[in-house]
Parts: sequence; structure tokens; C-alpha cells
Amino acid sequence: MYEKETAVDETLKRLGLDYVDLLFIHQPAGNFIAGYEQLEKAYKEGKAKSIGISNFHGKKLEKLLAAADIKPHVIQLETHPYFAHHEQMDRLKEYGTKLMGWYPLGHGDAGLLHEKIFEDLAAKYHKSAAQIILRWAVQYGVMTIPGSKNPEHIRANFDIFDFSLTDEEMKEIAKLDGTKRYYHPDDKVEESYATMHLCFEK
Repeated sequence: MYEKETAVDETLKRLGLDYVDLLFIHQPAGNFIAGYEQLEKAYKEGKAKSIGISNFHGKKLEKLLAAADIKPHVIQLETHPYFAHHEQMDRLKEYGTKLMGWYPLGHGDAGLLHEKIFEDLAAKYHKSAAQIILRWAVQYGVMTIPGSKNPEHIRANFDIFDFSLTDEEMKEIAKLDGTKRYYHPDDKVEESYATMHLCFEK
């Protein structure tokens, strides 16, 4: 009997690939449990090397975790020094779920970049405030996603591996946590989003 092609199969066909490294549910919209089951199926069939969720919080996260046979390998969330997800990651620690962060520089918020702690550390390490924040993310254990179309900025974003922040400096940065977030999910908006999103490496 012919098996109907899934959204995963259609996407792989468009990409011309047999598998992707990471497959996400992009938003907790619609019947996200059924969508996640497609991800689990793709993982079991070798069509995805790992699977994850994006922008899941609170009751929707708990609903997914209760239903999931394969717990998410990655959770993608807005993550920066103002919003670091300690409680959420403590909840996911037992599953080994890794945090992938977007808006690592606060969506270009000058207030974040000009926080005194980052200006002081930038002067100490001869780096930019943005590089200090990205180094914080690396040491915090975040797979971070800084976005830029500027080649110089892209090169600078990688130039963060020749120094390390001290434990005391990480603790000072941690004092900023919980003070601001930029993305405020709205259920009505979420329902309009597609539920599948691919993140892959060539």
C-alpha cells in the first residue's frame, strides 16, 4: 500500500538530501504533537540526525514532553544575558536537551551592548561588547546564532576563542538575567505560523 509523502519527505526532496542534521518544530502552533511525531518518525528512519523544538514554554512544553517518545535534543529560544533560561534548562537537564539561542545580542539593543559590565570587559580583553556577549553565550553552553550580512561582523563573531571570561565575570553577567526579553509569544500569532522548520548543515 502506498504511504503518503510527509512534509519531511517533501522538504528533503526539495533540498535534494537524504537527511538533515537537525529538524525543528518551529512554533507550538496547531496540532504540534502530531508534527513532533513526524519528527520522531524521521529520526527513527535516519532522515534527521537530531530533532528539536523552538519557542516552547510552560504548559505547551510540558504537554510535548509528556507525549514525546524521543525527548527533544535541542530547544531553540531567545537567549541573551537579559534572558538566560536557567529554570527551563534545569527542567530539561534530565533529557540532555541543548539550548540553541537566537537574539544573542538582544536584537541589536544598544542598551544591552552598552551595559557597563560589557564595556568594561571589552576594554579589558580588547574586544567589542558584542564579542564579550557571544563569549558569555559560549561559556554558558549556548549554541548561539548571531545573524549578520556584514562580512566584517561575521568574522568578528568568530573571533571569540582567544580569551575566556572568569567565573567572577560570568557571575556578574548573570545579575542581568530576568530583566528583559524581546519576543513575547502570542497564541493567536503562533497559530498562524507553519509548524515545521529545518536547520541543517551542508
